[in-house]
Amino acid sequence: MTEPKSRARRGVEKSEILQAAFDLFAEVGEAAFSIRKVAAIVGVDPMTVLHHFGSKDELLRAIADHGLRSVEMPTATANWRDDLRAVGKAYRMLAHHHPRVFPLHFRYNATGPADHISSEIVYCALRRAGLTDTAAAGLGLAFYAFVLGFALAEAEGLLRAIGPAEETELSALDPTMYHATQDLIPVLKTLDPSLAFEDSMDVFIAGVADLAKLKPRPKPIVECDSKCA
Repeated sequence: MTEPKSRARRGVEKSEILQAAFDLFAEVGEAAFSIRKVAAIVGVDPMTVLHHFGSKDELLRAIADHGLRSVEMPTATANWRDDLRAVGKAYRMLAHHHPRVFPLHFRYNATGPADHISSEIVYCALRRAGLTDTAAAGLGLAFYAFVLGFALAEAEGLLRAIGPAEETELSALDPTMYHATQDLIPVLKTLDPSLAFEDSMDVFIAGVADLAKLKPRPKPIVECDSKCA
């Protein structure tokens, strides 16, 4: 763990406090995280931390956004499908690199500037796909629910190949009731989370394209213009 500074400091930058808070949270998780520990690491009074961020909750929100800025966030392109895939991969990478920080993204509607950049890319992609604004808003939230949920499940070890104990449990099920589950045991033993993510993303994108055909927006946005870049 980062060692506390021995003497109090004045004029510390907000960015330095945020970096120290992020590093601490990424190392110890929320249960062992505190404003007092952050202040000790930076060498300031706890009230200085609160002066910069207003509250612990706002500091946690800033930590989440800082984490998102630490991964490579894509820029909008002319291909809405590629844009959705790129944003999804960025959040999955965040979960892999900072598994303790990642759950904070479930707590806030938006964590800050980095989150707004990613959501702008997603909403623009969905509008350029031909969705109405109502559908784009709803499926934008659904996109994040899918991506964040998948990434968290993977980071927590839920999306992985089954082990011997799990194989034994599934094999013991009544085959007349669970024939599909048992047929999939060989595949579940070699499950590749990356392939599962790509397949899931393809299904989501195909669904967006189908919905755009069923309920097209009145004036399709073909290109990524200045309002949708």
